[in-house]
Amino acid sequence: MMAGKDTKEARPADDEDRELLQQAANGDERAVRTLFRTHAPRLHRHTARLLGADDSDVDDVVQQAFLAALAGANRFDGRSSVATWLFGIATRRALDAARARYRRRRWSRLTENVGLGFLAGRPDQQHEAATSAQRILAHLDPDQRLVFLLHDVEGHTLAEISGLTDVGVSTLHSRLQAARRRIERCTLEVSDV
Repeated sequence: MMAGKDTKEARPADDEDRELLQQAANGDERAVRTLFRTHAPRLHRHTARLLGADDSDVDDVVQQAFLAALAGANRFDGRSSVATWLFGIATRRALDAARARYRRRRWSRLTENVGLGFLAGRPDQQHEAATSAQRILAHLDPDQRLVFLLHDVEGHTLAEISGLTDVGVSTLHSRLQAARRRIERCTLEVSDV
């Protein structure tokens, strides 16, 4: 009995959230503010747990989640509560931010090793570093080079690359791993010289 009562008590708040979401999607600024004030603190705590309490991207992720929710409000099908739906959006945005940061860090380490990226120093050093990077990338077969550049350099997901190339995600993953191993071996050979 008690569970049914709790469900009935929770339902009006969810109905109110659904109505606010629809109003906000239709441009009602008061509804946007109310929806934001209602859900932002919990989404902020959730995002901070995912990214880290001191992460500078937390506020951006929460704002992106709300903007995405407003843009996609017409596609909200009501299978979950608005709060759960917002949590899902915020979670995906936080994971995207964490993955992008990871790719940037990994790319920075790679550029230090093979000389890609923002090259500093004398022009002859820049040319030598760029030539070294080109030699290392030339060791990759075209399929490996494509997935490596699209994923690790350009930041596309394997699913996006699959859509671009009509190659399965598992095949792309195998090619990417092979490319990374080959680059690592070539980088070690270059540094040993």
